[in-house]
Parts: sequence; structure tokens; C-alpha cells
Amino acid sequence: MVDSCGWIAVIEAGINIDLSLLEIFGKYEFIVINSVWRELNKFQESNNRSILLEILEERSINFENNYSQKHTDDVLLSLSREFGWPVLTVDKKLKNKLFEYNCKVIQVVGGKKIELIS
Repeated sequence: MVDSCGWIAVIEAGINIDLSLLEIFGKYEFIVINSVWRELNKFQESNNRSILLEILEERSINFENNYSQKHTDDVLLSLSREFGWPVLTVDKKLKNKLFEYNCKVIQVVGGKKIELIS
């Protein structure tokens, strides 16, 4: 799953996300929840620069969820726990919550690459 800050970090670092994820997982799919789409669109509009949302949209599954009243981080945590999906994020609070429940995290390291932490 993609968290908005994780996607932005990947784009700002200029990481080839396809190649990096293929090396880690082989076949993969991006899963993006509604609230993350809203955050990413708002970021792109307010910063008036591209964060390559068209690429993410082409390669992702839009996951409709029933957690519209919950905070984005809580939804990502719930879905990661339920389905075992790793979360691409650089958010320290979210990572700590995910680690607390033994969920997997994909993070940007050193602004140059991504790694899976389980």
C-alpha cells in the first residue's frame, strides 16, 4: 500500500520504483486508498508540481474501504494487519504503529533506495 509521504519521498529521491519493487517482491501491485489519493492530489495542486500521479494511477488498484471516518494512518494500519500488505511510508509515527503490530514497511533509505523492513 502507498502512503502519501512515501510516494512523495520516492519521487523526490528520483528512485525507479518499478525496478526497486521488482527486486524486492518480483510481481507487485500498488494499492492506494481513497484518503491517500485525496492527500496526493491536494499536495500536487498546492505545490503546483508533478509528483507523477498518472504513473501511480496507471499501476495501482484503488482500494475502496469502509473506514472513511478514520485517519489515513489508522486505515493503512488496519488493512496492513488484515491483509498482510506492506506500507510504503517515511512517516515515523505510522512506521512505529506498523512495527508494533508486526506489519511490513517499505521505506526510502538515504534518499537513494527503498528497502523492506519486516
